[in-house]
Amino acid sequence: MMGEDSMAGEDQDREPEEGESLTILIATDNHLGYMEKDVVRGEDSFRSFEEVLQTARREKVDMILLGGDLFHDNKPSRTTVHRATTLLRKYCFGDNPIHIEFLSNQASNFHTSQFGNVNYEDPNLNVDIPVFSIHGNHDDPSGPGGLCALDLLSASGVINYFGKATSIDEITVEPLLMRKGPTYLAIYGLGSVREERLHRMFKQQHVHFLRPDQGQEDWFNIFVIHQNHVKRGTQETSYIPEDFLPHFMDLIIWGHEHDCIPEVKHNESIGAFVLQPGSSVATSLSEGETLPKHCFKMQIWKKKFLLTKIPLTTIRPFLFKSVSLMDEDITEEREIYTFLQYHVDDMIEKAVGLQTDNSPELPLIRLRYEYGAEHAPINGVKFGHDYATRVANPKDILLAVKKKERNATGGGGASAGAFESDTTRGGGEDGEEDTKTMADYTLEILKEMNKPMMVLGEKGLSIACEDMVHKLENESIQEYINFAMEQCESHLRANTKLDDNLVERMAARKAVMSREDATEEINAARQRWEQRRKEKTERGEVDDSNDDSDPDLLDTEPVKKPARGRGSRGGRGSRGGGRGSRGGRGSRGARGSKKGTLDAMLK
Repeated sequence: MMGEDSMAGEDQDREPEEGESLTILIATDNHLGYMEKDVVRGEDSFRSFEEVLQTARREKVDMILLGGDLFHDNKPSRTTVHRATTLLRKYCFGDNPIHIEFLSNQASNFHTSQFGNVNYEDPNLNVDIPVFSIHGNHDDPSGPGGLCALDLLSASGVINYFGKATSIDEITVEPLLMRKGPTYLAIYGLGSVREERLHRMFKQQHVHFLRPDQGQEDWFNIFVIHQNHVKRGTQETSYIPEDFLPHFMDLIIWGHEHDCIPEVKHNESIGAFVLQPGSSVATSLSEGETLPKHCFKMQIWKKKFLLTKIPLTTIRPFLFKSVSLMDEDITEEREIYTFLQYHVDDMIEKAVGLQTDNSPELPLIRLRYEYGAEHAPINGVKFGHDYATRVANPKDILLAVKKKERNATGGGGASAGAFESDTTRGGGEDGEEDTKTMADYTLEILKEMNKPMMVLGEKGLSIACEDMVHKLENESIQEYINFAMEQCESHLRANTKLDDNLVERMAARKAVMSREDATEEINAARQRWEQRRKEKTERGEVDDSNDDSDPDLLDTEPVKKPARGRGSRGGRGSRGGGRGSRGGRGSRGARGSKKGTLDAMLK
């Protein structure tokens, strides 16, 4: 689609000659390393990303722009990082000349890099297709130093990482300014930030966008963002509305959402076009992932642009279908089994028509079926055994959704005809993949407790749990507890009089801790942990080479079956004097004394 704005000047109506326009290849949510250990699907993310890079070279673009989640895991494996680096060097290094001139302050644009310059101007590198990328919610900075996997690629010179916000109070988005001929381009980028925090900062006008001092109307402005594009659940702060964004943008590239919407739409209220490229690999078996996947070639000439969608041909075919047992006169297990087999077989036949010369042979199949109390249960894993050699996901072909019972009293219950997902059989509400995070589940459990916590904040503790599970910050929970106890003790000492009711004081403070946004609280705990870890490392008290909480992004992937704790069956510390021995770090004594101090204050 061609932008409608015009460029002032005598030759504003002149069409660009071949090679004159500034050309960008756009992709997002590549999720490298997704299911890399799966024999069937392990190559899917690498195969599609390589096609993106091949397309960039074939189309002779000036640059590649990625919208976050290049990696699927926060701490990708050595294999994933190695393959990503290899692919980027293979397709983005060469002797072809680069025609874009970088105009902005590189040291400021790439302030998180020790080198502080765009990679194609580095005399030690031979880059001919520069790659620019922000981080997403999967590969965001974490741990001591606030590093992420993109920092590794940036240090190795294969990528230009930008859009990293370092302050929790104010965010200033500074553009990458570049020029090719008469076309002036400003690229703004903001890596993934926790939704509630960013929503609040936009409403409080704490997000600022810098603009060039001169000729502001001559620049073509692109904003790359990686946030929820639509509302999740009932919370208004669960997404970033388009109307929050600056009104001087020409194009907004929206990462994070995996549904590929190949046509740009125009937002009249902010005067910008919005593109949602979607992911290049299916990471969930939801209906939105079945949409055809593309990368996009964008040609910019002054204030006009032309966007061309390029279908990806290496994508694994994926079909999703919904059926209802209530519409069929069947209740017995064998009848249901045959009914479901019929639909799965039909979907497999249709998948053959979606095959290309480059796509994997086995398709992804997802059959969502609604059932009632009268229907015999179907074992999804057993069902999948018959399709082990015919589909790529035999263990989770079926998604069972149970019909809710009508509330006899007519109040407070579900309405007739409503359905709920069968959590014992996998899947989320209404047949979609479960999009809840570990923090969401933890928060639900804590809120359902009969006796609420008096010292810890539910929101802060839930975020600490998520950090431990998804970012492998093994000490995040304990450090958060220590931090909360210290804060509570400090608050009581400063604000409590002899005749005060301590329980009421703690309850009042707890109300503040349990507010919707606990970002400052959890970030303060993270910063303190990072500082303590740094001090221990400097004193030689922490051996990062053997520490399971090592923030090194090249660490091997975590074992996903933590059934045996440390010290069990000869694990770490079970042979005496190891890390698992409870006296090893001397932390129990310190924590005990702190607890004793708090208990003494509450007596």
